[in-house]
Amino acid sequence: MTEIMNKNDVNVVEQEPIVGNSPEAKRLRRAVKKLAKIDGNVLIIGETGIGKELAARHIYQLTTQYNKAFVKINCAALGKTIDSKNLYGEDAEGEQTVTRSIGLLEKANNGILFLDNIGDMNPEYQDDFLRFLRDKMVRPVGSEVSKNVDMRVISTSDRDLLPEVESGKFRKELYYLMNALTLVIPALRERKQDIPELFSFFLKKICKQEGREEPGVQSEIFESILGYKWKGNIRELENTVQNLVIMSPEDELSPEFLPFRIKKHPFDFLEPRNLKRVVSDLEIFLIKKALGKFGGNQVKAAKLLGCPEATLRFKMKKYSILRD
Repeated sequence: MTEIMNKNDVNVVEQEPIVGNSPEAKRLRRAVKKLAKIDGNVLIIGETGIGKELAARHIYQLTTQYNKAFVKINCAALGKTIDSKNLYGEDAEGEQTVTRSIGLLEKANNGILFLDNIGDMNPEYQDDFLRFLRDKMVRPVGSEVSKNVDMRVISTSDRDLLPEVESGKFRKELYYLMNALTLVIPALRERKQDIPELFSFFLKKICKQEGREEPGVQSEIFESILGYKWKGNIRELENTVQNLVIMSPEDELSPEFLPFRIKKHPFDFLEPRNLKRVVSDLEIFLIKKALGKFGGNQVKAAKLLGCPEATLRFKMKKYSILRD
Protein backbone atom coordinates (compact mmCIF):
# COMPACT_ATOMS: atom_id res chain seq x y z
CA MET A 1 0.00 0.00 0.00
CA THR A 2 1.23 3.47 -0.87
CA GLU A 3 -0.18 6.90 -0.13
CA ILE A 4 0.95 10.39 -1.06
CA MET A 5 -0.36 13.39 0.84
CA ASN A 6 0.45 17.09 0.89
CA LYS A 7 -0.06 19.39 3.87
CA ASN A 8 -2.85 21.29 2.18
CA ASP A 9 -4.80 18.08 1.53
CA VAL A 10 -5.97 17.31 5.08
CA ASN A 11 -5.25 18.90 8.42
CA VAL A 12 -4.55 15.59 10.12
CA VAL A 13 -3.63 17.10 13.48
CA GLU A 14 -7.01 18.79 13.89
CA GLN A 15 -8.96 15.73 12.78
CA GLU A 16 -7.15 13.10 14.84
CA PRO A 17 -5.62 14.50 18.04
CA ILE A 18 -3.60 12.40 20.45
CA VAL A 19 -6.40 11.79 22.93
CA GLY A 20 -5.90 11.29 26.66
CA ASN A 21 -4.68 12.90 29.86
CA SER A 22 -2.66 10.02 31.26
CA PRO A 23 1.06 10.61 31.89
CA GLU A 24 1.76 8.39 28.86
CA ALA A 25 -0.49 10.44 26.54
CA LYS A 26 1.02 13.72 27.75
CA ARG A 27 4.53 12.31 27.23
CA LEU A 28 3.59 11.24 23.71
CA ARG A 29 2.31 14.72 22.80
CA ARG A 30 5.49 16.32 24.15
CA ALA A 31 7.67 13.83 22.28
CA VAL A 32 5.87 14.42 18.96
CA LYS A 33 6.31 18.21 19.27
CA LYS A 34 9.98 17.80 20.12
CA LEU A 35 10.64 15.36 17.27
CA ALA A 36 9.00 17.77 14.81
CA LYS A 37 11.69 20.34 15.66
CA ILE A 38 14.66 17.96 15.46
CA ASP A 39 16.23 16.81 12.21
CA GLY A 40 16.83 13.09 12.00
CA ASN A 41 15.16 9.84 11.00
CA VAL A 42 12.65 8.45 13.49
CA LEU A 43 11.72 4.88 14.37
CA ILE A 44 8.31 4.54 16.03
CA ILE A 45 7.83 1.31 17.98
CA GLY A 46 4.51 0.03 19.28
CA GLU A 47 2.01 -2.78 19.05
CA THR A 48 -0.41 -3.11 16.13
CA GLY A 49 -3.25 -0.60 16.30
CA ILE A 50 -1.61 1.74 18.83
CA GLY A 51 -1.41 4.79 16.53
CA LYS A 52 2.12 4.76 15.11
CA GLU A 53 1.02 6.25 11.78
CA LEU A 54 -1.00 8.92 13.58
CA ALA A 55 2.14 9.96 15.50
CA ALA A 56 4.12 10.05 12.22
CA ARG A 57 1.50 12.29 10.60
CA HIS A 58 1.57 14.64 13.59
CA ILE A 59 5.35 14.97 13.23
CA TYR A 60 4.88 15.70 9.53
CA GLN A 61 2.20 18.31 10.15
CA LEU A 62 4.25 20.10 12.81
CA THR A 63 7.63 20.10 11.05
CA THR A 64 8.71 23.05 8.91
CA GLN A 65 11.94 21.77 7.39
CA TYR A 66 10.39 18.89 5.45
CA ASN A 67 7.19 20.51 4.22
CA LYS A 68 6.41 18.80 0.95
CA ALA A 69 4.78 15.40 0.47
CA PHE A 70 4.10 12.65 2.99
CA VAL A 71 4.74 9.41 1.08
CA LYS A 72 3.68 6.18 2.75
CA ILE A 73 5.09 2.81 1.73
CA ASN A 74 3.99 -0.47 3.29
CA CYS A 75 7.23 -2.45 3.52
CA ALA A 76 5.38 -5.77 3.37
CA ALA A 77 4.33 -4.84 -0.19
CA LEU A 78 7.90 -4.33 -1.45
CA GLY A 79 8.66 -6.89 -4.13
CA LYS A 80 4.96 -7.72 -4.41
CA THR A 81 2.70 -4.83 -5.36
CA ILE A 82 5.58 -2.32 -5.20
CA ASP A 83 8.60 -2.93 -7.43
CA SER A 84 11.76 -1.02 -8.37
CA LYS A 85 9.94 1.01 -11.02
CA ASN A 86 7.42 2.17 -8.44
CA LEU A 87 10.22 3.14 -6.06
CA TYR A 88 12.75 4.75 -8.39
CA GLY A 89 10.64 5.70 -11.40
CA GLU A 90 11.43 4.75 -14.99
CA ASP A 91 12.85 6.32 -18.13
CA ALA A 92 11.27 4.52 -21.07
CA GLU A 93 12.53 5.27 -24.58
CA GLY A 94 10.03 5.36 -27.40
CA GLU A 95 10.77 5.79 -31.09
CA GLN A 96 11.14 9.55 -30.79
CA THR A 97 10.59 10.40 -27.13
CA VAL A 98 11.66 9.43 -23.64
CA THR A 99 8.83 8.98 -21.18
CA ARG A 100 9.70 9.42 -17.55
CA SER A 101 7.66 8.29 -14.55
CA ILE A 102 8.54 9.65 -11.13
CA GLY A 103 9.05 7.07 -8.39
CA LEU A 104 7.84 7.19 -4.82
CA LEU A 105 11.27 8.03 -3.42
CA GLU A 106 11.63 11.09 -5.62
CA LYS A 107 8.07 12.17 -4.79
CA ALA A 108 9.13 12.25 -1.14
CA ASN A 109 11.92 14.75 -1.89
CA ASN A 110 11.89 17.60 0.68
CA GLY A 111 9.14 15.77 2.52
CA ILE A 112 8.56 12.71 4.69
CA LEU A 113 9.10 9.13 3.57
CA PHE A 114 6.96 6.97 5.85
CA LEU A 115 8.05 3.33 5.89
CA ASP A 116 5.39 1.27 7.61
CA ASN A 117 6.36 -2.05 9.22
CA ILE A 118 10.06 -2.07 8.35
CA GLY A 119 10.44 -5.43 10.06
CA ASP A 120 8.52 -6.92 7.11
CA MET A 121 11.03 -5.61 4.53
CA ASN A 122 12.70 -8.49 2.70
CA PRO A 123 16.54 -8.65 2.58
CA GLU A 124 16.77 -7.57 -1.07
CA TYR A 125 15.02 -4.29 -0.35
CA GLN A 126 16.93 -3.82 2.88
CA ASP A 127 20.08 -3.59 0.74
CA ASP A 128 18.36 -1.17 -1.67
CA PHE A 129 17.17 1.15 1.11
CA LEU A 130 20.55 1.03 2.82
CA ARG A 131 22.21 2.34 -0.35
CA PHE A 132 19.46 4.89 -0.91
CA LEU A 133 19.56 6.31 2.63
CA ARG A 134 23.35 6.38 2.68
CA ASP A 135 23.82 7.98 -0.75
CA LYS A 136 20.59 10.03 -0.97
CA MET A 137 20.51 9.41 -4.68
CA VAL A 138 17.70 8.19 -6.95
CA ARG A 139 18.31 6.68 -10.38
CA PRO A 140 15.21 5.79 -12.40
CA VAL A 141 15.11 2.37 -14.02
CA GLY A 142 16.51 2.68 -17.55
CA SER A 143 18.39 5.92 -16.81
CA GLU A 144 22.10 6.62 -16.43
CA VAL A 145 21.54 9.83 -14.48
CA SER A 146 21.06 9.95 -10.70
CA LYS A 147 19.32 12.73 -8.82
CA ASN A 148 20.03 14.01 -5.32
CA VAL A 149 17.10 13.86 -2.92
CA ASP A 150 16.64 15.02 0.63
CA MET A 151 13.92 13.79 2.97
CA ARG A 152 13.22 12.69 6.47
CA VAL A 153 12.43 9.03 7.02
CA ILE A 154 9.91 7.97 9.64
CA SER A 155 9.54 4.23 10.00
CA THR A 156 7.50 1.98 12.24
CA SER A 157 7.81 -1.46 13.77
CA ASP A 158 5.39 -3.47 15.87
CA ARG A 159 8.28 -5.13 17.71
CA ASP A 160 11.79 -4.55 18.96
CA LEU A 161 14.05 -5.26 15.96
CA LEU A 162 17.29 -5.61 17.93
CA PRO A 163 17.01 -9.45 18.21
CA GLU A 164 16.61 -9.60 14.41
CA VAL A 165 19.56 -7.23 13.97
CA GLU A 166 21.71 -9.42 16.22
CA SER A 167 20.68 -12.59 14.37
CA GLY A 168 21.41 -11.01 10.98
CA LYS A 169 17.81 -11.13 9.80
CA PHE A 170 17.67 -7.33 9.61
CA ARG A 171 20.60 -5.25 8.33
CA LYS A 172 22.42 -3.57 11.20
CA GLU A 173 23.50 -0.53 9.15
CA LEU A 174 19.95 0.05 7.90
CA TYR A 175 18.52 -0.27 11.41
CA TYR A 176 20.82 2.41 12.81
CA LEU A 177 20.23 4.72 9.84
CA MET A 178 16.49 4.55 10.46
CA ASN A 179 16.79 4.66 14.23
CA ALA A 180 18.55 7.99 14.81
CA LEU A 181 15.63 8.93 17.05
CA THR A 182 13.21 6.52 18.73
CA LEU A 183 9.62 6.96 19.87
CA VAL A 184 8.03 4.12 21.85
CA ILE A 185 4.22 4.23 22.14
CA PRO A 186 2.82 2.26 25.11
CA ALA A 187 0.02 -0.24 24.67
CA LEU A 188 -3.51 0.88 25.51
CA ARG A 189 -3.65 -1.49 28.49
CA GLU A 190 -0.76 0.52 29.98
CA ARG A 191 -2.76 3.76 29.80
CA LYS A 192 -6.25 2.63 30.85
CA GLN A 193 -6.88 6.10 32.22
CA ASP A 194 -7.33 7.26 28.61
CA ILE A 195 -9.89 4.62 27.60
CA PRO A 196 -13.06 6.54 28.63
CA GLU A 197 -11.82 9.69 26.87
CA LEU A 198 -10.91 7.73 23.74
CA PHE A 199 -14.30 6.01 23.86
CA SER A 200 -16.08 9.39 24.01
CA PHE A 201 -13.91 10.77 21.20
CA PHE A 202 -14.72 7.86 18.89
CA LEU A 203 -18.40 7.94 19.89
CA LYS A 204 -18.68 11.61 18.83
CA LYS A 205 -16.72 10.94 15.63
CA ILE A 206 -18.73 7.90 14.54
CA CYS A 207 -22.11 9.38 15.46
CA LYS A 208 -21.25 12.41 13.34
CA GLN A 209 -20.28 10.14 10.44
CA GLU A 210 -23.52 8.18 10.81
CA GLY A 211 -25.61 11.36 11.14
CA ARG A 212 -27.18 10.44 14.47
CA GLU A 213 -27.42 11.88 17.96
CA GLU A 214 -25.04 10.58 20.60
CA PRO A 215 -26.84 7.81 22.51
CA GLY A 216 -26.68 7.03 26.21
CA VAL A 217 -24.09 4.55 27.42
CA GLN A 218 -24.92 1.83 29.95
CA SER A 219 -22.52 1.49 32.88
CA GLU A 220 -21.93 -2.16 31.96
CA ILE A 221 -20.24 -1.00 28.76
CA PHE A 222 -17.71 1.11 30.65
CA GLU A 223 -17.08 -1.74 33.09
CA SER A 224 -16.40 -4.05 30.14
CA ILE A 225 -14.11 -1.72 28.17
CA LEU A 226 -12.06 -0.94 31.29
CA GLY A 227 -11.69 -4.62 32.13
CA TYR A 228 -10.76 -5.73 28.59
CA LYS A 229 -7.08 -6.17 27.60
CA TRP A 230 -7.26 -4.51 24.14
CA LYS A 231 -4.74 -6.58 22.21
CA GLY A 232 -5.73 -4.58 19.12
CA ASN A 233 -5.20 -1.33 21.05
CA ILE A 234 -6.77 1.95 19.88
CA ARG A 235 -7.79 0.56 16.49
CA GLU A 236 -9.73 -2.24 18.20
CA LEU A 237 -11.37 0.29 20.54
CA GLU A 238 -12.51 2.42 17.59
CA ASN A 239 -13.90 -0.66 15.81
CA THR A 240 -15.71 -1.63 19.01
CA VAL A 241 -17.36 1.80 19.31
CA GLN A 242 -18.36 1.66 15.63
CA ASN A 243 -19.98 -1.75 16.11
CA LEU A 244 -21.88 -0.48 19.16
CA VAL A 245 -23.14 2.63 17.36
CA ILE A 246 -24.27 0.80 14.23
CA MET A 247 -25.88 -2.21 15.92
CA SER A 248 -27.46 -0.62 19.02
CA PRO A 249 -30.88 1.10 19.14
CA GLU A 250 -30.92 4.82 18.42
CA ASP A 251 -31.30 6.03 22.00
CA GLU A 252 -28.80 3.89 23.95
CA LEU A 253 -25.72 1.74 23.33
CA SER A 254 -26.38 -1.86 24.34
CA PRO A 255 -23.65 -4.09 25.85
CA GLU A 256 -25.05 -7.05 23.93
CA PHE A 257 -23.37 -5.60 20.82
CA LEU A 258 -19.89 -5.54 22.33
CA PRO A 259 -17.70 -7.91 20.27
CA PHE A 260 -16.44 -9.28 23.59
CA ARG A 261 -17.89 -9.80 27.06
CA ILE A 262 -15.93 -9.64 30.28
CA LYS A 263 -16.56 -12.79 32.30
CA LYS A 264 -17.04 -11.83 35.90
CA HIS A 265 -16.02 -14.08 38.76
CA PRO A 266 -19.06 -15.90 40.20
CA PHE A 267 -18.39 -14.26 43.58
CA ASP A 268 -17.87 -10.80 42.13
CA PHE A 269 -21.10 -9.63 43.79
CA LEU A 270 -19.72 -10.29 47.27
CA GLU A 271 -18.49 -7.36 49.33
CA PRO A 272 -15.48 -7.85 51.64
CA ARG A 273 -16.68 -8.72 55.16
CA ASN A 274 -16.11 -11.22 57.99
CA LEU A 275 -14.66 -14.33 56.35
CA LYS A 276 -16.19 -16.85 58.79
CA ARG A 277 -19.64 -15.35 58.25
CA VAL A 278 -19.27 -15.48 54.47
CA VAL A 279 -18.22 -19.15 54.62
CA SER A 280 -21.14 -19.98 56.92
CA ASP A 281 -23.65 -18.26 54.65
CA LEU A 282 -22.27 -20.10 51.63
CA GLU A 283 -22.41 -23.50 53.39
CA ILE A 284 -26.01 -22.91 54.51
CA PHE A 285 -27.02 -21.89 50.98
CA LEU A 286 -25.40 -24.89 49.28
CA ILE A 287 -26.64 -27.45 51.84
CA LYS A 288 -30.22 -26.20 51.54
CA LYS A 289 -29.97 -26.25 47.75
CA ALA A 290 -28.59 -29.80 47.68
CA LEU A 291 -31.27 -31.09 50.07
CA GLY A 292 -33.97 -29.38 48.08
CA LYS A 293 -32.67 -30.93 44.85
CA PHE A 294 -33.10 -34.44 46.30
CA GLY A 295 -36.21 -33.91 48.40
CA GLY A 296 -34.29 -33.98 51.69
CA ASN A 297 -32.31 -37.16 50.88
CA GLN A 298 -29.12 -36.68 52.92
CA VAL A 299 -27.18 -39.50 51.23
CA LYS A 300 -27.61 -38.01 47.75
CA ALA A 301 -27.06 -34.46 49.03
CA ALA A 302 -23.80 -35.43 50.76
CA LYS A 303 -22.58 -37.15 47.59
CA LEU A 304 -23.33 -34.04 45.51
CA LEU A 305 -21.55 -31.81 48.02
CA GLY A 306 -18.55 -34.16 48.13
CA CYS A 307 -18.58 -34.73 51.88
CA PRO A 308 -19.33 -37.68 54.20
CA GLU A 309 -22.95 -38.02 55.29
CA ALA A 310 -21.84 -37.58 58.92
CA THR A 311 -20.29 -34.21 58.03
CA LEU A 312 -23.48 -33.13 56.34
CA ARG A 313 -25.57 -34.09 59.40
CA PHE A 314 -23.14 -32.23 61.67
CA LYS A 315 -23.42 -29.03 59.63
CA MET A 316 -27.22 -29.34 59.40
CA LYS A 317 -27.36 -29.48 63.19
CA LYS A 318 -24.81 -26.63 63.51
CA TYR A 319 -26.83 -24.32 61.25
CA SER A 320 -30.28 -25.61 62.35
CA ILE A 321 -31.11 -26.77 58.82
CA LEU A 322 -34.17 -29.01 58.46
CA ARG A 323 -34.07 -31.81 55.91
CA ASP A 324 -37.36 -30.72 54.31
